[in-house]
Amino acid sequence: MRVPSKRLLVVASLLVAVASACVPGAVAAAAKTPIVSAGGVGAVKLGASASTLRRKNLIGKPRKGCELEPGQRVAPLRAPLKGWATFAAGGHGVTSLSIEGGAETARHIAVGSTAAEARSAYPNAHYEAPGTAEPFAQGFLWFPSLAHPKMTFVVEPGSRTVEAITVPAPAFCE
Repeated sequence: MRVPSKRLLVVASLLVAVASACVPGAVAAAAKTPIVSAGGVGAVKLGASASTLRRKNLIGKPRKGCELEPGQRVAPLRAPLKGWATFAAGGHGVTSLSIEGGAETARHIAVGSTAAEARSAYPNAHYEAPGTAEPFAQGFLWFPSLAHPKMTFVVEPGSRTVEAITVPAPAFCE
């Protein structure tokens, strides 16, 4: 019977140590990714007040929103999220969210996913390819429907990748 060399034992030990150190970290990182749903993203929920979200350090300082909706406020989402929370006038809480990074849906669609991946994950959603939803250059995947969206994927025209996930629909200001 041949005895393994010390060098082989050291290499094997290092490989086991690296593998055991990497796997839990990867699992933990994946488990901490905020999930986008029809109710919000992670701990940021539709209807939540700006003061509650600020107290929990989930958003930055609210500022004036669209000038066409007097009293509207918007606030940046805090890391790990990227994007914006929109608050209607009159203290109605979060009315819409625009997620530009740091989260994914339960079906693993995130900013950077392709339109084809999003359509495959949400086959019953209504798709408007980039350039077909006048006057916008972007495309949209309205889930579950255009008439009653709960979540909308905004598709970048050139790369045809998801550039934002909005809940329930994009907040346009013209």
